[in-house]
Amino acid sequence: MSAPSVERSLLLGENGRRLFFAGKGGVGKTTLAVATAVESATGGRRTLLLTTDPAAHIGAVLECPVADEPGPVPGVCGLWAARIDPRHEAERYKEQVLTEARQRYAPDTVQRMAEELNSPCTEEIAVFRRFLAYLLSDTYPVVVFDTAPTGHTLRLLELPLSYSQQLAVKVHGSEESAAVDRREAARLQQALALLRDPSRTVFSFVVYPEATPLAEAERAAADLRGIGLQTALVVVNQVLPQEVCVHPLFRKRFQMQQRYLREIAARFPGAEVRSAPLQERDVVGLDAVRHLAAAVFSRQPVASDAGT
Repeated sequence: MSAPSVERSLLLGENGRRLFFAGKGGVGKTTLAVATAVESATGGRRTLLLTTDPAAHIGAVLECPVADEPGPVPGVCGLWAARIDPRHEAERYKEQVLTEARQRYAPDTVQRMAEELNSPCTEEIAVFRRFLAYLLSDTYPVVVFDTAPTGHTLRLLELPLSYSQQLAVKVHGSEESAAVDRREAARLQQALALLRDPSRTVFSFVVYPEATPLAEAERAAADLRGIGLQTALVVVNQVLPQEVCVHPLFRKRFQMQQRYLREIAARFPGAEVRSAPLQERDVVGLDAVRHLAAAVFSRQPVASDAGT
C-alpha cells in the first residue's frame, strides 16, 4: 500500500489528531464530519465521532442511534459515536456539584449554590467540561468533532480563557478556590496547547461556494486567529460537476461557484481547500457516506488545480 499523500494526511494521516468541523448551519458540516470519521476508521485508526450540536444529526446520517456515551457504529470497525446533550450535561453537573456540597456545607449555603447554578453559564460550563474530557482523552487516537453552528462553536472554544475563574467563583468555597484554579489551569493550558498545535488539531470550515456562508466562515476564522487557533482546512460543499451543467442556469451557477473557489485560498490564507461534489441524493447510510468520502479524499486540493 502506498503512503498517504501530504494532502490526505492533513485530515487522516496520523493518530493523535483532533478534527473540528464548523460552519454556518445547514452547509453540511455534519455530513462531512461523518464522512471523515468513517474514512479515518476505515484506514485503521480508532476514531470517535462526537457532536456538540444539540440537534445531533450524526445518527440520522449513520442510520443508527447515538447516545450520550460512546457506542460502536454498526458496519464500521474502529468507529464510535457519541453526543454531548447540553441539558443532560447541565443536570448531571449540577447534581455532582450539589452532592459534594451537601457533604461540606450548611443547607443554606447549598441552597445559595443551587440558585447560582440555575444560570445559562452553568450549561456552558457543563458542556465544556465534557468536551474537555474527550479532547484530552487517550482512549481515541482520533476524535472528529461535529460542532454546532459557528457562533456556538466560537463560544465553546473561547470559554477556556475564563473557565477556571468562573468555576471557582460559582461552585467552590473561597478556601478551595486557589487549589481549584491550579488544577483547572493546568488542564486548560494542556487543552489550549493541543488546540493551538496544528500537528495535532485541524480546524475546518464547511462552506457553500456562495457569498453568505463564505463571509460568515471568514469572520469566524478571523475570530479563531484572535485566540491563537488557525484554520487548516476549508471544505467547499455541493460543488456542481462541470459535465452536468448543460442548462444555461446551471452553467451560470457553475461559473459562480468556480469564481468563489478561486477566491477561497486568498480569503483563508494557509488553509487547504477541498471540494465535495453535489451528490445525486441525500447522504444517508454508510454506502452514501463512503461514496462521498471517496469523492472528497481522492481529489487533489482545490488550491492546486482551481485554475485549470
